[in-house]
Amino acid sequence: MNLPVKRIFKAFAMVLNFLVTVILMTAPLFAWGFSLQDTALYKEQALAKNLDQSTAWLKLGHYRKNLSGNFNSPIRGNFFIASEGSKDPRAELLATLDLLFDAKTSKSQCRYLARTSWLKSVLDIKAGDLEDCPERKDWKAQLGASEAYLIFAASDLSSAPSSFGHTFLRLHNPKNTGQLDLLDYGINYAAFTGTEGGALYALKGIFGYYPGSYSMLPYHQKIQEYSNLEGRDLWEYKLNLTPQQVELMIDHLLELEGSFAPYYFADENCSSQMLELIEVASPASDLTSQFHAMAIPLDTLKAVANAGLIGGEKLRTSLQTEWRARYAKLNFSERPALRSVLLKEQDTNKNYLELSKKEKAETLEAALSYLSIREYRDQKEYNDEKYKLSVARAKLGAITEPVTITPPKSPLLSPATAAFYLGYGQNDQQDYFQFKFRRGFHDLLSDDSGLAPFSQLNFFVFDVRYTPTRQNWDLNQFVFLSILSTSPWTQLEKPISWSLEVGTEPKLNPYVNGGIGASFDLPLMKATRWSLFAVSENSYLTDIAQPYLGAKSMFMMKWVDQFRTLFQSEYLYSTTQGEFHWNHLVAGSFSYRKIEIRAEAERKDTVDQWGLSLILPAPF
Repeated sequence: MNLPVKRIFKAFAMVLNFLVTVILMTAPLFAWGFSLQDTALYKEQALAKNLDQSTAWLKLGHYRKNLSGNFNSPIRGNFFIASEGSKDPRAELLATLDLLFDAKTSKSQCRYLARTSWLKSVLDIKAGDLEDCPERKDWKAQLGASEAYLIFAASDLSSAPSSFGHTFLRLHNPKNTGQLDLLDYGINYAAFTGTEGGALYALKGIFGYYPGSYSMLPYHQKIQEYSNLEGRDLWEYKLNLTPQQVELMIDHLLELEGSFAPYYFADENCSSQMLELIEVASPASDLTSQFHAMAIPLDTLKAVANAGLIGGEKLRTSLQTEWRARYAKLNFSERPALRSVLLKEQDTNKNYLELSKKEKAETLEAALSYLSIREYRDQKEYNDEKYKLSVARAKLGAITEPVTITPPKSPLLSPATAAFYLGYGQNDQQDYFQFKFRRGFHDLLSDDSGLAPFSQLNFFVFDVRYTPTRQNWDLNQFVFLSILSTSPWTQLEKPISWSLEVGTEPKLNPYVNGGIGASFDLPLMKATRWSLFAVSENSYLTDIAQPYLGAKSMFMMKWVDQFRTLFQSEYLYSTTQGEFHWNHLVAGSFSYRKIEIRAEAERKDTVDQWGLSLILPAPF
């Protein structure tokens, strides 16, 4: 090829390169559907419709108003686009429109799927201005979720973080029928606490020093964690959400990748964040506005139910519940034999050999149930042991009835966590009127529907009394925190029962009381538990501490669902005065629907006190 021809080709290539560059630069303006005019038009429409103040947009940004009336969002990380986006919904909306519908950054639509979907529903967006996002579509297609369930894990007083229960979501693929629902995915919100514990853990959690974020795990892993390892029953509630609303929720979860928020144990916790997710899918539900200073899982569950968002309830019992049902069925001859079976001594143990054929079968079945729990707790398989027990059980034939597990009452039937007490009584022959408020949660005489039986968890209890003879009001007691955890002993397990109470007595004298002991279930009435404690009571801590050491017996009976009694005796020795003191308490409670009537009589040494009270749910 001669030189002139080469120059012609070179010139042609330069012109072609220039034209391609011009086309690439201008194509977004006329060929690809994106234009500066369209973006400006979308902004104009959004402002004209006041979309920055719409409920749906505020829910997508997790905005809430502070005391000064300004908006603020707790979300941190890479979630917001505008520099002041966490405080300015309008600036964030305009920045979102700039980012999503600019030719250079339109792929961000795949990053902000929920925002894009909502904007598409409220603005006249051209089809050519929308990205396809095939990777996101493929991922959601594999997930296949078109339904959502709110899951409530029952409370566990043996673990501080689990004392109030826990809520999370399950995204359900309708193809996963029956036991295949284990293949669904769970959505959890939790704090990243590391390995910290004790007082530092509590303080950081109270003041929001831990970051919290959403995570997605296979549902069977959540069952293993809560139901199998921790022995907590799971209550599953189908949410009345359309497939489109569920998809919007999933899209929003994808938007929150790489984001976090300060985690507060009291209010900005797992339950409040589940409500915020549900509100994104159903903005009109307005769930979070009901919770300001505190969001207790039970209360948030009831709020969802009251909003008409629950379409069905299902209980998934834990291995622990099944084991306790089998153990409760064993008679007093079978229970000692159970231990010998697990120690592989059944061939020589007298307790086992003297059992009838049916009793041996029931004992072997209970042993198999217990080994199932041990496998999860010990993270160890007991295949050989279970095989030998199964062979021994099979040789006895089909001679036992299926174990009937009496389902606990639904958490939705539990009493209000906040309550007012209106009472009248006498203390040392002086009349008094009682006005008491309990912020949470329940005590020994409360209706235990949906709660751990024979347990107590109270906090922020104000007991104010008016004495007519003295014509004065007095803060009789303030309880900052009161916990009583009683777990019954069995032939195989010896859990520790314990109690802790921190508060003030009359004249604001602070006290700290505690105890450890053992509890035993007795086959009386509907349910009966007897607990024995070694106790330490410490009062007048601002002056000279006056510790008391002694023992306490608690006999708790549930006659029927509505009627409960408590018989308590305490024998204390004053280490400062060298004196012994007796305290006795008899109390009973009758509940009907949301109202409770309570009677108590107490003698402290020679001083008598009695009282009657009406307990009403607080309207918040």
